[in-house]
Amino acid sequence: MMCINKKKRYLWLIAVIAWMALIFAFSHQKAEQSEIVSGSLTYQIAEGMSEIFALNWEEKALIEHAEKWQHPVRKAAHMTEYAILACLLLANMMQYPKPRNKAHLWAWAGATAYAATDEVHQLFIEGRSGELKDVCIDSTGAVIGILAAWGLTVIWKKLVTRPQDTQGQVSDNLSRTSNPPQ
Repeated sequence: MMCINKKKRYLWLIAVIAWMALIFAFSHQKAEQSEIVSGSLTYQIAEGMSEIFALNWEEKALIEHAEKWQHPVRKAAHMTEYAILACLLLANMMQYPKPRNKAHLWAWAGATAYAATDEVHQLFIEGRSGELKDVCIDSTGAVIGILAAWGLTVIWKKLVTRPQDTQGQVSDNLSRTSNPPQ
């Protein structure tokens, strides 16, 4: 029977590989297809903004906003992809005792290395290009993901390890102050 730790290791590794495959699939789209997907998404964002804030934009305004937002939305998507990849790599590495002290660094390095190979991959896709600035954007996303994971871990530990009986401590402290030693 396989121990739980080995199962967790395999599950995290499968999650990392699956996420890398998803990134690869997005990067393997021809430029025209990729622009259609992101254009559709930014159009839906513009529609949502118009509806939520009662802006009542006409079709022309929706299209203008979608086109204006397409580049930032694409870059934010890149950052998000690599933030998630870095978090998955970090979770995978935390399953092993040795690299724990440098797991954050290795997760960032792994995500950044994958971003670099992804940009090389895009050199061979019709209408796409490999850009160093995209590697930097992806790497920044990885840092943000790791920092978010670290922050959530710190908050979680504080919530889990806080004193169980704060009521007793407060009443004990009050009794000491109201009855000073003689």
